[in-house]
Amino acid sequence: MRTPRTTWWGAIALLVAVRLAIPLAAYAHAGSALPGMPRFDRPAADGGLQGDATGFYAAAREFMAAWARMPRPVLALDVLFVLATAVVVVRTWRRRPDLRHWLVPAALFAFGIAVCVDIHWMHAAGAAVFGWPLVWSLPMLPYRALGFGLSKHAAWDIGTALSLLFVGLTVVAVAYLGRNATNRRWAGLLAAAFWTAWPLLVGVIAGHHAWANNQWDIDVGLHNYDEPLSPLLVTAAAPMLLAPRLTPMFLPFSGCLLGVATAVKVSNAVAAAVVLVVVFLRGRRHDALPFLAGALAFAPVVLVYWPLSYPKLYGNPKSWPRDPFDAGHVVSSWTHSSIFPPHTLAVVVPLAVVGAFALIRPWPTALVLALLLVNPVFYSFYANTAEHPRFLYASLPELFALWAAGIALVVSSAQVLVRLHVEPHREEREL
Repeated sequence: MRTPRTTWWGAIALLVAVRLAIPLAAYAHAGSALPGMPRFDRPAADGGLQGDATGFYAAAREFMAAWARMPRPVLALDVLFVLATAVVVVRTWRRRPDLRHWLVPAALFAFGIAVCVDIHWMHAAGAAVFGWPLVWSLPMLPYRALGFGLSKHAAWDIGTALSLLFVGLTVVAVAYLGRNATNRRWAGLLAAAFWTAWPLLVGVIAGHHAWANNQWDIDVGLHNYDEPLSPLLVTAAAPMLLAPRLTPMFLPFSGCLLGVATAVKVSNAVAAAVVLVVVFLRGRRHDALPFLAGALAFAPVVLVYWPLSYPKLYGNPKSWPRDPFDAGHVVSSWTHSSIFPPHTLAVVVPLAVVGAFALIRPWPTALVLALLLVNPVFYSFYANTAEHPRFLYASLPELFALWAAGIALVVSSAQVLVRLHVEPHREEREL
């Protein structure tokens, strides 16, 4: 079953429109609940910022304010460094095509160094990670420079627009993940359709408990958390590594995506490390080096921001539990989960198991299973996973890819059975 290219992109555009229509409909009917969706309220007092979003917003403001605190000679050197790097990268790109795949992590590394200079003059703002505040600040910086007042309401609008953009792009990434994993375009569209419908399916599968603690708002991009960005970066890296033709550019670029994802959520470093092992064991060991270069290109940002992140939260039990990682949390992380308790797992796991057997090629199977399991395994030991099942959202695209692969296997098996049943009768009629 082949899907024409025009149908492929038309279907993706439709799925993106549907996925974005869900949060937009909830926003348009704020204060009342639509069928299959929880009630959405945007508090007016704080501009719609709640929970970790307040810390992310404060960190974004700190990042913008730190440029003014920086000594002017240091600022000038930082700008010159960026301009000089851009010139070198462009000239090398034109003259040395054989080095282009190294220029991607080099450019990201240079950008990270420039950002690190500014982080040095930042104050702790309560954000555990810096990736989302950095991305959030990029459109807010010119908005503020043009003289517009940057209130929390304006920041909420800008952050929500970015979140919805990331949610829409994730639909495209899931489609390519499903297509490259199964080698079927229609299976990729099916995986993207599952991702599109998940905000409605989660209430049916897990019940209204899935809407607790604003999990639904975070999932659809209406809460200004880092989850819409983290799943996008991880999911966008996977199709490149699963591409039928693994070009030299895909390896460092996918590594860069996972490196930036680590700045968005530190646990993504585990995913990057697992993927590196899979790439190394694939048998093409020379591929591991450009991937590793991309994965480490943004590491300076993570390291320089670290003193302002989790170490500042250790004394606050609401932000950092006293026993964050312990084997005793493994059972409660699932039995007390608001989205993924045992009855939800009983619904979503069987088809994924079938899909794992459907991925006959060992390379896609290893990569998809690695990205699927790394978050559930890692966060099973974390104290707050039951309360915040959003930590597992980055594994949903791989789950849906396996769903699509499982359905593809069922369809193929049904076609074989139909042929076995029809062909003998056809031969008898011909005789």
